[in-house]
Amino acid sequence: MRNTESPFIQRMHQAGIMPIFFNPDEKTCLKLLEVAYEGGIRVIELVNRGVEAPDIFPVLRKAADQMPGLFLGVGTIYKPYEAEQFLDMGAEFIVAPVMNPALGEYCSKMDIPWVPGCGTISEIWQAQELGAELVKIYPANVLTPEFVPAVHAVLPKVEIIPTGGVEPNAENLKEWFDAGVLCVGMGSQLFRKDLVAKGEFGKIKETIQQVVSLVNQMK
Repeated sequence: MRNTESPFIQRMHQAGIMPIFFNPDEKTCLKLLEVAYEGGIRVIELVNRGVEAPDIFPVLRKAADQMPGLFLGVGTIYKPYEAEQFLDMGAEFIVAPVMNPALGEYCSKMDIPWVPGCGTISEIWQAQELGAELVKIYPANVLTPEFVPAVHAVLPKVEIIPTGGVEPNAENLKEWFDAGVLCVGMGSQLFRKDLVAKGEFGKIKETIQQVVSLVNQMK
């Protein structure tokens, strides 16, 4: 961790892992939030990938308020008006799949943490210029862990979270943390669709606990 003075970076580093999820069913989303928290998760991102997301988020916000230490944000945000919608409902940080300067300028104006999705050194530099302290490299399985030290060679202060293809096993996680990432983002690898469909939340919780333990050993 390079940016030790930033409360946002400190919090993300302490968490080590940011689960990413969405389900069109409100009760399922609440259950996933619950098992994630019980499994040791303290930072979580609801992705805005369904028309139900704006209705579900306030319900999750209310539940998260009863979970001490949980940091709840929203992802798949492209434009300022989308960010404003969720910030008004209590989102604590914004995650984007792309590097949109207008979104960065808005988040900077609102003094809200913003994690843009980047795939090149130029995008990461632009994100940093717009105030991003943490950037999401996406898709991580395409960019690979080798991309991280290449970024830090020329942009040593920016922190990185890989998302998209990060695997919940010791070998893959070690590759990413050894490369120098601050934390990792994981979605379907944690919340397997088959287990969600069957309502096997206990197995999902076990996976989360195992991954949290691995990440805590490596970060």
